[in-house]
Amino acid sequence: MRILVCLTQILLLAPASNLLAQRGALIAVSNEASHTISLVDAASLRVTRTIAMPQRPRGIAFSPDGKRIFVALSDPQKRIQTSGDGIVSIDVASGRIDAMFPVGSDPERFAITPDGRRLYAANEDGSSASATDIATRKMLKSLIVGIEPEGVAVTPDGRWVWVTAETSNSVSVIDTRANKVVANFLVDVRPRSVAFSPDGKRAYVTAEIGGSLSVVDAMTHAILRVIPLEGRQGKPVGVVVSPDAKWVYVANGNAGIVSVIDADRNTVVGRIPVGRRPWGIAVSPDGQRVYTADGLSDTMSVIDTRTRKVIGTVKVGHQPWGVAVAP
Repeated sequence: MRILVCLTQILLLAPASNLLAQRGALIAVSNEASHTISLVDAASLRVTRTIAMPQRPRGIAFSPDGKRIFVALSDPQKRIQTSGDGIVSIDVASGRIDAMFPVGSDPERFAITPDGRRLYAANEDGSSASATDIATRKMLKSLIVGIEPEGVAVTPDGRWVWVTAETSNSVSVIDTRANKVVANFLVDVRPRSVAFSPDGKRAYVTAEIGGSLSVVDAMTHAILRVIPLEGRQGKPVGVVVSPDAKWVYVANGNAGIVSVIDADRNTVVGRIPVGRRPWGIAVSPDGQRVYTADGLSDTMSVIDTRTRKVIGTVKVGHQPWGVAVAP
């Protein structure tokens, strides 16, 4: 594959392997326009390594053991699967691409099951989602979901995968045992991302055009509440839930604001100004920090969740898209 043989240019300031011993010590940011991944030391807030990608990177996640970083890559050719489309994994210790996984055309976001065995990806221009075996690097199944799928999340028990679809304003539910779509339901306009509460009972779905966050019963798929954000003008994208399940954080790309939602009351209790066009968002394993990828500021913002203030800004690559924290 062309992705695998492309040379990876590495700017090395400190070995990332030194950061693997502590939970949440390493942060990874995908920079869409510069075709790079920035690795950031969470303690010093310094970029320790910059890794070149052969195509534009968007979705990004660590493996459950924290030893690999998975990145969704896509090339400029629409509706055609080429060797430039796929998900690659990066060995954290060496900073080099060590595998490529076929997942269909134009993958955007994806999720890895808690056991680390499968990844499920949304193929944005193909109205499909793919299930791929990580050990064999083989696609197990392509599944028809909504139109222009983007957000992907797996329940904490690994039983279900939800895929949002921007154009059909829907969420598709995949049974991971059967690798089959078992339900579809509507949400607010242009859903972008989904996150589950730690117990898997609630799901939170952002709607970019609707300007809202839908709170969903994860078992019945009933919409429990639709929470307006930033006067419905914030264009929310990324969403994460705190490890203690008390708070939900939403990145509002148009407003440059992170909304803080009380998960018990389903109400907005705070708003935190960050950089321009925050899309990706992540929370540290201890819940003390939230990170945003600020696409039009070329920065990553660091939020102290106790004070609800930005305590640091890290210069990363051009147009950062996604952000992930080591487990």
